[in-house]
Amino acid sequence: FDVLVNATAASMQAAVPALPAGTLKPGALALDMTYGAAALPFLAWARAQGAVARDGLGMLVEQAAEAYFAWLGVRPGTFQVLTELRREVDAHVNAQVAAAARTAT
Repeated sequence: FDVLVNATAASMQAAVPALPAGTLKPGALALDMTYGAAALPFLAWARAQGAVARDGLGMLVEQAAEAYFAWLGVRPGTFQVLTELRREVDAHVNAQVAAAARTAT
């Protein structure tokens, strides 16, 4: 496939959907609807297949912006919001990974 969207519950259980190797063409786009630590297994799998992998944080921000526009008639900017949320989510995920590494040793 050229594009694959993971909208399964697998990511919420730190799993990857059962997909055969070769599902994605090299350079394909792989999107996970989840974000943060939940998306990591799917993103790692997709990158190992040679895909460009993205989590669902951008979709979340853009959906919120569309709802805001529908309610108030004002289209908010999303770049700053996404940049700040990405920073916060990445910091949280990095802290979780570090804590898990400390616990494992």
